[in-house]
Amino acid sequence: AIGCGGTIGLHVARNHRVSTVFLTSGELGLEDLSREEAWRTRESEAHEAAGVLGIADLTFLHREDWAISEHLQETAMALCPVLQRESPALIYLPHPKEWHPDHAASLAVVQQAMKHIDFPIPALRGYEIWTPLEQYDHVENITETMARKLRAIRCYKSQLTEYRYDRAIRGLNQYRGII
Repeated sequence: AIGCGGTIGLHVARNHRVSTVFLTSGELGLEDLSREEAWRTRESEAHEAAGVLGIADLTFLHREDWAISEHLQETAMALCPVLQRESPALIYLPHPKEWHPDHAASLAVVQQAMKHIDFPIPALRGYEIWTPLEQYDHVENITETMARKLRAIRCYKSQLTEYRYDRAIRGLNQYRGII
């Protein structure tokens, strides 16, 4: 929702099937809960946001939060069945210079997984979450889906109590809109 929720909305409006994979369930974002309780909370919020955005399928790989880079091969192998099932032509993922270590590692995971697929290699598009890209070759105009994107972000109620992600991402999107 935060990184490419608006673009997801554009794809859904064009009747494209959108499937989302969560490498982790973000349990460290709810430190006061057990891992399983945090998973239930975050995954419930993800399902609610997916409903807002029109995402067809969600997959949660339950890899260890903040440790993807330590388990690249295992995470890639967990991703392979999803890639085989979906046979995507296009994959959006956080760009590799994102400050969050799991976001930064996602490209390496996808690249490893693609070594084991038996369909044409999909196009990859990196998106910003918290670390703005210094150089980029495409900006997607999400004006028509921005309200939906913000509604989806607000589904993550457990994450909005300490930080207003909806306001922060609106700022980044507005910044990109004037460049």
